[in-house]
Amino acid sequence: MDSAAELLERAEAWQRAIEARDPAAAGEFLADDFALEIVEPARAVVPRAQWLALLPDYVISEYEILERVVDVDGDVGFILQRGRMVATVLGDDRSGIFVLSDLWRRQGGAWRVWRRHSTPFSAGELPGAGTSA
Repeated sequence: MDSAAELLERAEAWQRAIEARDPAAAGEFLADDFALEIVEPARAVVPRAQWLALLPDYVISEYEILERVVDVDGDVGFILQRGRMVATVLGDDRSGIFVLSDLWRRQGGAWRVWRRHSTPFSAGELPGAGTSA
């Protein structure tokens, strides 16, 4: 299997863990210094521990990838995708179309997400994320 196919397989397994709302399974895909970074509609950084703690309250009822690009260069991989989801976070609606940029690094022989950048096209602020300058 080539590196891009291997990365895509890991990304799809990570998405299944997210949709299952399983912090232990999702944590297996994250680098120790993982963070979700948001710049729109307001700057927010959600570190690994906080992201995993929010996961059980992140309820996705529909998820569809509309477009995806996968690039790999050595031990660094990048997945850019536009997706549509129907979801709630902490009971607040988080539905809409999003552009997600995931930066992966191969560590210890496995691909792990280092950063996820999420830009909503039609959703409000992420409940429970807080803000950071």
